[in-house]
Amino acid sequence: MKLTVDDIDRAILSYLYEDGRMSCAQIARRVGNISVRTVNNRIRRLTQKGIVKVRAVAFPEAVGYDIVADVSIEVEPGKARKVAEGLLKLGRVNYVAIVTGESDLSVAVYAADPRDLQTFIHEQLQQIPGVQRTRTSLITEILTRSADWRIPAELP
Repeated sequence: MKLTVDDIDRAILSYLYEDGRMSCAQIARRVGNISVRTVNNRIRRLTQKGIVKVRAVAFPEAVGYDIVADVSIEVEPGKARKVAEGLLKLGRVNYVAIVTGESDLSVAVYAADPRDLQTFIHEQLQQIPGVQRTRTSLITEILTRSADWRIPAELP
């Protein structure tokens, strides 16, 4: 059964996007004409149904990763999922996607500087069995951000 998200849910979520630690009382005051209990129940319903997760967002540039690159990867036939699983183990990877077109995988990578990016691609990414070729594009401006990036153990 598909759960609907109405204008009140959207308003509550907009305040949580602004500050994930905002109290239900603050949200109720800002939304207006709803109780704290209603806000709490709606947040609980949205999280229990898997529509949203409330969590912290890490900012790579705040810990020294100022370079973001999109890497397109061609892999040996039948190895896309295996290579993707290897990429997921690398701490600097923001997302891994299996794609169609000229490449097999698309990966966003964080690095401290251009040399660090080059070293990461040559010494870690390209060493994963099944990787045949990579093409790297530097990302010059991020307009929206995923909350999935984790701060890796090694920092620049």
